[in-house]
Amino acid sequence: LNKYYWKAFAVALVIALAGGNENIVFNSGGRGSSSEGSGVRFEGREVVINNSDSFLGRVFDTIGIPGIIAISLIVAVMIIILFLSLRVFIGIPLEIGGRKFFLDGTEKEPRVGDLSWVFRSKSYPNIVITMVLRGVYILLWTLLLIIPGIVKHYSYKMVPYILVEDPEIDSSEAIRKSMDMTLGHKMDMFVLDLSFLGWYILGALMFGIGVFLVHPYYEATYAQLYKTLNHESYTPKVNLAKE
Repeated sequence: LNKYYWKAFAVALVIALAGGNENIVFNSGGRGSSSEGSGVRFEGREVVINNSDSFLGRVFDTIGIPGIIAISLIVAVMIIILFLSLRVFIGIPLEIGGRKFFLDGTEKEPRVGDLSWVFRSKSYPNIVITMVLRGVYILLWTLLLIIPGIVKHYSYKMVPYILVEDPEIDSSEAIRKSMDMTLGHKMDMFVLDLSFLGWYILGALMFGIGVFLVHPYYEATYAQLYKTLNHESYTPKVNLAKE
């Protein structure tokens, strides 16, 4: 990373954002006016609109609390669908492009332009479908029990890197290959993640900014890990049996 740290920093930031690591919480609140009385106040269980002539007051009187709850749920569902769509059709390609950046960085100076590599590739549909299936499998295992979900998270950890090197690979084959590569290494990978815990805590103390400074090292480490596991998977076994 010494040669291209700031490029790596930018790409790692894109990966973090594209991967849905940011949780956006919508908070709403209101203030009543002492003179106009155009807010909503609560008296016991009764909701009183002080100014029924206002537009909001008329809407509230028309649809009532059940209508407002229904509209809120519809808006919430639409927001969730929007963010999921952005994650799937834009976030996943950016994430895979970022993995390519760090994977190339293990052997040569990578290019930031690789972030958009998937968008230019004919393998865009296959990459998106494979990553969606991976996410669904992890979610289902997590809903079953937390521990199996964590185990499968590490089992499927190499799928993005596999897609970088073989974007046309079948989805089930990519997942199976990742499981083979991580067989016997999942606990080591968990410990590897724990080794970054102190770094991230220290980064969080720096107003949270330090977390993003650490992330390039994390991404570069996992790119190197993939190279190591991939090499082990394809190392031919020597037959010592006498002919």
